[in-house]
Amino acid sequence: MSIHRALIAPLLWIPLVALSSYGCDDGSATSAAPSIVRTQAVQSEARFVSKAVFAPSQVSAVAVPAAFCPAVAPFFAPVNLVIRADGTTDLRLQQMQLHFVDNTGMPSTFTMMSGADLTTHFGSTLIPASTSRTFPVSIPFGCVGGQTGFVLIQVTASDVTGRQETTSVRVNVR
Repeated sequence: MSIHRALIAPLLWIPLVALSSYGCDDGSATSAAPSIVRTQAVQSEARFVSKAVFAPSQVSAVAVPAAFCPAVAPFFAPVNLVIRADGTTDLRLQQMQLHFVDNTGMPSTFTMMSGADLTTHFGSTLIPASTSRTFPVSIPFGCVGGQTGFVLIQVTASDVTGRQETTSVRVNVR
């Protein structure tokens, strides 16, 4: 055991000596770093908060008579999504994601709608200032998992300056 201690003792002294010499400074060293550090306040534009997204808390699953998975899902959940542009700025709907999860937690369908998809589907994605606009969407589901659960909808909108905000709403499906 004394041979073991004899081998370990020098290994413990090396880091201790290195650390103790680190704190010793006689003041003759020069530094290349500036002695004055100037800070500048960064002003960032606040994100707009002039958007409100509303959806019913619950919708009923609608059966699809000619369903044939995976080409045609056996159910869909119709949701009327209302987006309000509060304030003096027009908003533009940029993106929408819809994701169904059944009551067991099994994720099913995920639908992503880009700006081009939204324009094709709704004609325009503009929400004029101080108005509301309803976007009727439906998400097919049921090829995997059950027919009850919830739809998570994420909406990204931007104002006229290009600032974006994403809001999520959850709609129960029964």
